[in-house]
Amino acid sequence: MNPLEQRKPLWTYTIFPGLVVAALIAIHAIGVIFDLDLSQHGLRPRDSNRVFGVITFFFLHGSWEHLFNNVVGLFVLLSLMRYYFPTIFLKILVFSILFPAIGTFAIARDAIHIGASGAIYSLAAFLFVSSLIRANRYMLSLSLLIIFLYGGLWWGLFPLDNHVSYEGHFAGAVTGIVMAFIYSKAPYNAHVKEPEPEFEKEDVPDVIGDAWKITQPIEVRYIYVDDKDETDTPDDSSPDDSDDGGTTIPGNPR
Repeated sequence: MNPLEQRKPLWTYTIFPGLVVAALIAIHAIGVIFDLDLSQHGLRPRDSNRVFGVITFFFLHGSWEHLFNNVVGLFVLLSLMRYYFPTIFLKILVFSILFPAIGTFAIARDAIHIGASGAIYSLAAFLFVSSLIRANRYMLSLSLLIIFLYGGLWWGLFPLDNHVSYEGHFAGAVTGIVMAFIYSKAPYNAHVKEPEPEFEKEDVPDVIGDAWKITQPIEVRYIYVDDKDETDTPDDSSPDDSDDGGTTIPGNPR
C-alpha cells in the first residue's frame, strides 16, 4: 500500500449498501401503497412455472417488521463486506442473492419463500469464515464482531418456527462458507493488512570464506644472510678437508 494513499472516509463504504436497502424498502412500499400482494410472486420450490422466484426471493417481504428485521442486518453486513473485500464485493453480493434462492428452490418444503435472510446468512458466514482463514488480527476482530451481532442466527438453521424459511437460511450459510474457501486468496482492503516486519540487512563479512584475505597491513621483515666469501676458502681444498666431516647427503646429484 502506498503510504501517501489517503484512507477513504468510512461513510463511503455504506453508499452502495444503502442503495440496496433503499431498493428493498421501495419495493415493499410500492406493494403497500398500491395494495399489491407481492408475496405471491415469491419462490415456490420445485415449481417449474415459478422459476422466476429464484430472482424475486431476495426482494420480497411479507410485512414491514419482516423487512426491517432483514434490512438492518443486511446494511451492516454489506457495509462490512464493502470495506473488507471491495474487489469482490459485487460478486459475493450477486452469489449471496442467487445461490441461497437456488438451494431453497431445490430442498425447501412446499410453501412460498420470500425475504433477504438467505443473503444475510451467506454474508455472515462468508465474513466469519474468511476472517478465520486469513488469521489476520484485524479480520479476527471482525469474526468476533459477527459473533456478537449475529450469534443468534445459529438458531435460524433449525425448524423451530413454521413461518421461518430455515431452508433458505441453511442454503445461505452453506453458500457463504463455500465462497469463503473459493475466495480465500482474494485480496482485501490494504488498510486492514497487518504490517510486515522490516529487517535491516547487516553487512557482516564472510569470515570463513574471506579469512585468507588480509584486510590489515602486516609488517614483514626480511633477513638477508650473506654467503661465505669464496676467497676465504683455498682453491686447492678437497672434500675431505671440509668441516662437514664428509657427510654424504643421499639422493640424486644435482
